[in-house]
Amino acid sequence: MQPLISIIVPCYNQENYLEETLKSVENQIYKNWECLLINDGSTDQTKEICEKWVSKDSRFIYFERKNEGVTKTRDFGIDHANGDWIQFLDADDTISTNKLERSLYFAENSNIIITNFAMIFGDEIAPPFCDLTSSEINFQNLVSRWDIDFNLPIHCVLIKKDLLADTRFRSDFKANEDWIFWLEIFNKNTLKLKFINEKLAFYRHNIDGASKNKLAVYQDNFNVNNYLFDLYGEETKKLLYSRINRQNLTLKNTDFEQKKYIHQLQNTKILKYYISFKKLFS
Repeated sequence: MQPLISIIVPCYNQENYLEETLKSVENQIYKNWECLLINDGSTDQTKEICEKWVSKDSRFIYFERKNEGVTKTRDFGIDHANGDWIQFLDADDTISTNKLERSLYFAENSNIIITNFAMIFGDEIAPPFCDLTSSEINFQNLVSRWDIDFNLPIHCVLIKKDLLADTRFRSDFKANEDWIFWLEIFNKNTLKLKFINEKLAFYRHNIDGASKNKLAVYQDNFNVNNYLFDLYGEETKKLLYSRINRQNLTLKNTDFEQKKYIHQLQNTKILKYYISFKKLFS
């Protein structure tokens, strides 16, 4: 019997892209899927679009919730998923028609299957913002290089629900909650990874997306590093310190919000935290 895939789509005010996203689900060559459309308190036409797709195809399942953010929405989706496998898909991104089929080809010997990706800029397909082939996708590289020259777009991943177990997204951080999530997954000794170097996921460059609020990202970065520093052992602490040094160098050698970043680094609490890393590992 073919395994059921649960596709989890958090929906918040993405009416301009939602149709295209759901069309990419409908067009999957692999047919044994359910798609959980979770309306996170949208104020646009999201509800009407979702209801149209539900009436068109019973594999689309609609939920409506008050606005709590994408992390709690994804967790809600995991808790209500009936599938053997989980595919996350944001409401402004798309997947290739053969992504599910191609991924499941390796299901017998894997419990997490990652494909490469490309970018969507308007009507154009462009190279990805990071090179997933540049180094092995493992716990160490996720710790030390995240958001520097390496990232893992969530819809690149097909993951066995059994591997998730009780792992959920952290809703108490404004950014990098996916980083914490993937580190917990990749730290599991039961993980069996397959990487497919084919661009089967498409990440939209959406200037209105939450991930583009770069100031919020960097404000939260220090808190997340602090959380991970307390959570993991000495080897991981060293990798975190290496990442902070790399990130500081990268940011200081660009024009991107440089003054805001330096002002943030000079904040007493953050400076003390950074110095604590230097004392430990210098």
